[in-house]
Parts: sequence; C-alpha cells; structure tokens
Amino acid sequence: MTILMSESPPVLEKDLEPLRPWSKRPASFWLAAFLGSVVPLAILGALYLTTDLAVALLLIAFYLPLQLIGAGLAGYFAKGKHGIADSAIIVFAIGATALSAIILGSMLLTIIVRGIAAFRPSFIIQNSTYISPSTPLEYGGIGHAILGTFLIVGIATIISVPFGIATAVYVTEVRGRAVPYVRFFVQAMSGVPSVVAGLFVLTVFILTGVLNTSAMAAAIAYAILMLPTIARTAEEVLRLVPEELRTGALALGSTRARVVLNVVVPAAKTGIITAILLGIARVVGETAPLLLTALKNDQTVLNPFTDPISALPTFIFDNVAQPYPDAVTRAWGAALALLIIVGILFTITRFISARKPRR
Repeated sequence: MTILMSESPPVLEKDLEPLRPWSKRPASFWLAAFLGSVVPLAILGALYLTTDLAVALLLIAFYLPLQLIGAGLAGYFAKGKHGIADSAIIVFAIGATALSAIILGSMLLTIIVRGIAAFRPSFIIQNSTYISPSTPLEYGGIGHAILGTFLIVGIATIISVPFGIATAVYVTEVRGRAVPYVRFFVQAMSGVPSVVAGLFVLTVFILTGVLNTSAMAAAIAYAILMLPTIARTAEEVLRLVPEELRTGALALGSTRARVVLNVVVPAAKTGIITAILLGIARVVGETAPLLLTALKNDQTVLNPFTDPISALPTFIFDNVAQPYPDAVTRAWGAALALLIIVGILFTITRFISARKPRR
C-alpha cells in the first residue's frame, strides 16, 4: 500500500521577514508619545527661564505630572486602559534611574571639582606634622591618613574574611543544628550601628587596658561591621553552586571538606570576592568607630598596637568643619583620594576575579 504524503507549501520570501508589531500602532500613539515627551520639557524650560523656582520643585510639581499624563495617553492609544498603568511604571522606573544617575554624577563632580585643588605630590606623601588648619595647601598632606586607612581596613579584612566565609560554609554546607541561631545572630549584627561597634571595642578592649587607642582597636570595630556583610553575601553565593558538583565529587570518593575546598569555594570565587568588596565598601568610609578607637595623629604611625592613628574619614571629619578655606579644601582632597583608592581596589579585584584559571 502506498501512502501519499502531501507536499508542504513552499516558504515564500515574505514569510521570512521579521515581524514589526510597532509598525501597526496608530498614528495617535506616536502623536501622544511625541507630545508627552516634548511638551513637558518645553514647559519645564519655560518655567525655569521665567521663574525663580528651584529645579527640584519644577521637576516634582510640574514635569513629573505632565510626563505621567503624556505617557498615560500614549499607553491608552497603544494598549487601552491597561497601557496607562504600564506607562506609569515606565515613567517612574526611568525617572528613578535618571534621578540616581544625577545624584551620583553631582556627588562625583562636586568631589572632583573641590578636591582637585588640593592634589599635588606633597599632598599625597606628606603628613600633617607641624601643620595647622590655617597653613597653606603647599605644606602638609594626607600620607599618614592614607597609610592608616590601609592599615585599619587591611587588618579588619584579615580578621573578618575567614570568619565570614567559615560562617557561610557552615550554614550552606555543614548545615548543623546551630544554623538557625547562627543565621539569626548574623542578621542581628547586620543592623548594628557603626557607633555601637566602636563603643563595644572602647568598653571591652580599650577601657580595660587590653588595647590602646590604635589601628588594631579600630580594625576590630571595622571587622564587626564587615563580618555580617561578608557572611550573608557569601552564603547567597554558595547557594548558587549547583548541587550536582557536590554530589559528583562525593560520588568520586572525596570527603566533605575536600569538596568544599576544591569544588564549592573555587566555583563561587567571583561571588566571594564580591562579598569581600561589599564588606570593605561597608566600612571604608565609617567615621564613628574611628573617633572612639583610633582617635587622630598627625604623624605617620606604622605600629598598629601602640599609638593613635589617623585615617581618611577622621581627617575629613576634622578638617571639613574648620573655618579656614585651606582646611576645607584638604578635606575635599582627602574625600577625592578615598574615592580614588576605593575605585582602584575595586578595579584590581574585578580584574583578578575575571581572570580564567590555568588548566
């Protein structure tokens, strides 16, 4: 018996053309979208030129409502009543993104413009010994504060990273009976204000005579603040490692410890580095713990156990409130230096984490 198969119709060239659903929208949609974009900008520009109202007030009181109305009309002509809500969400999302970008750009521009006046080689390498707030910018610098920041943050990282990663491994891999309590304490520590960490170190270590006001005391306070950030972020990263990697390694005869060290942690290397970066970013600009544990010192201090030490946050705090313009400029310069240091650290760490491992 012969079965006749019907031939499929030939594929025409027009059937291969990509669909363009936006081309089917009515002209009223494009008109409403154009008016909703141009008219609010025109009204905002006219009010800005003819009135003395603040830009923020004009954006909130006039531009945003007009933009919502224009986007709502465009959404209505495109999708009906459901398009109004979609357009409102789009306007608020774009507006929030633009506002965040404006705030960030304004902050960066302000720090650069005001801090660049203090930048010179002597400002980076010299300390502030024999320097008063009224001393001209040609003398003195923040070299001692930069060294103090590296010393405090470095010791805090050495203390907090092993404990944070070990906590994350215990919660995700060991899964012992104390996991709920460990997770509770980590979450509770994440809400501790920075000044409380400084008060804890002050009362437990400094007032009892265990430590002096020094870089070590400040590093312990920083480590208390870094630990929950590193632990919680590393926990979420370790949870993303596929379970098949663990079971496959165990099936080959590896122990649980070897699986964690040689399989799980290397697979989550980039995320763990990100957790460390977030921990450093959490504390690098904190001032309150340093005011209670490190104090200040205009000289360069290398011993982290004996003498008070200055850091960039405390240097900024001490100079920004001075009634002398040169002292305020030094504070802006220190803020710019702190911003550059954080940017360099993040760039180097990202470059290291992005490198492919050797086979």
